Amino acid sequence: MQAPLSEELTVIVLDTNILLDYLDVIQAFVTEVEEQGLPVLIIIPGVVIYELDGQKNRERLSWFARRASSWLLKKVKERRSVKGQALNETCKASGNWKKRDLDAVLEFGSERSNDSLIIDCCKYFLQQRRTFLCSKDKLLTVEAESESILTISPGRNTFSSRDIAQALFGLEASRFRFSGYHATYRNSLENLIQVTHTPEPDDDGMDVDDDASSVPQLLYPSHSLDLLHLQVIDYFTGLLLELVARVAGPDVRSFGSGNSTSKHAPSYSRKSFATWGGKKRLPRTSPRVSTFMTRPYEGVGARRGQDWSRRDWEAALKGLREIGDDWQEGSIRESVPAAELHISRVFAMPMRPTGL
Repeated sequence: MQAPLSEELTVIVLDTNILLDYLDVIQAFVTEVEEQGLPVLIIIPGVVIYELDGQKNRERLSWFARRASSWLLKKVKERRSVKGQALNETCKASGNWKKRDLDAVLEFGSERSNDSLIIDCCKYFLQQRRTFLCSKDKLLTVEAESESILTISPGRNTFSSRDIAQALFGLEASRFRFSGYHATYRNSLENLIQVTHTPEPDDDGMDVDDDASSVPQLLYPSHSLDLLHLQVIDYFTGLLLELVARVAGPDVRSFGSGNSTSKHAPSYSRKSFATWGGKKRLPRTSPRVSTFMTRPYEGVGARRGQDWSRRDWEAALKGLREIGDDWQEGSIRESVPAAELHISRVFAMPMRPTGL
């Protein structure tokens, strides 16, 4: 008798476009997999890591590439459910995925050559485990299916952790708890138009969220400024913590164990930035960086992204840049312009004046 799919190690190979556009979904899925002890391994092909690095220099994508790279580094270091492809994890005769076929590059171009490296990564793990490719690229998913590689594609704007679980485990997914859709700040322009998703009823007239696989649904924000604000808090708090660890030592990494409005938020982001280091060196901006970097309603003066004026946003980012300059922290200094581009973009878009 075949063991349940949820008891068999399953590999998911991620394409670059998923990490750029759906990082929050992947973060939620990985958190929920780890919390429930499910045998799932996320593989990041080597070429995807190189592609992310290249996207850091593209204006519109820099912010998303930097967020993805920072999260991947953290998760790979944990050695739990996210792993980078090793050089010898390839089906190539050379035994090294970095040794490219020059003829293929000349014939199909570097982009399709990169796709072939992702397929090669999938085929290697398929020899050992049930393997899925998660990608938005239709041509790549067609190629993968032709190689007997199962695929997961976001077919709608409401892609969620639960969608991934259902693709992996089928009906067994209802035994576990995976979160449904909630809005996130993404690169696509339609994401900036304020539309609240309403779950469609199933055939029995029941809400699609009323099953055993649901996690308790928090009241997530939907306004673009609120969504971008949460990303800024999460990302820059991580960089600031790395800075504190570099200056004060690694013991500071264990700081923070309180509750957060988001169950997927790192523990360090559950504490006010001002409480865990560097306060004396913070620039005197108005609002203070420490206040702006505190999650809404979790500290004195903390508020939602939409409640800060554009001048407030610019002052806080200016303060972060000064921290990067004062401490010669390139990752902070280089990330500020990437965030500023999207701040300008959101303030230029037509939005409803208030949101959740």
